[in-house]
Amino acid sequence: MEKLFSSFSMKYSVNAFYNQLRGNLPVSKDLLFKYYKYFNQSMLIFEVRKYVESMYARMRNPPKLYIIDNGLARRVKSEDSGRLLENAVFLELKRRGYELFYYDDSRECDFIAKGYDNNVDIIQSCYELTDENREREVLGLTDACKRLQRDEGMIITANDEENMEVEGIKIKTLPFYKWAIRSEAN
Repeated sequence: MEKLFSSFSMKYSVNAFYNQLRGNLPVSKDLLFKYYKYFNQSMLIFEVRKYVESMYARMRNPPKLYIIDNGLARRVKSEDSGRLLENAVFLELKRRGYELFYYDDSRECDFIAKGYDNNVDIIQSCYELTDENREREVLGLTDACKRLQRDEGMIITANDEENMEVEGIKIKTLPFYKWAIRSEAN
């Protein structure tokens, strides 16, 4: 439980966790997979799969995990504001009914969100844009936009707000609270 709850907003592999435990605790891989399945079925955790066309490739890549409530992250003493924000963005997208994927080619983008109308939103979450992370966050978003032939994307932050255009991609940066309360029709 603690390993799952502390792995939110990150890629997770039961096999890798088993390999960490092997030799230290007498636990079988089958038992770990059963527990993982129970957490998933109880909707305490959710998986977001990599965006690839092939279902086989999608299942072969590790999912990113998200948890049903940021309070569970606090239970395992997580103070990572960026991961907490990403989990909150996930929960809001899930509430809105999107089918969710993450993008990871040479760069990563947090969410490819497909609506019921097959509209696709490309969203990056980042606690704040700084000189140290701006290029990584923006280029991850633009790579995903190019791959999906979209001309706009969004970065959701704690407080930053700006509009920019990079490589022909319009990027809107919004604070989480403004994004979360805006109408889904906008």
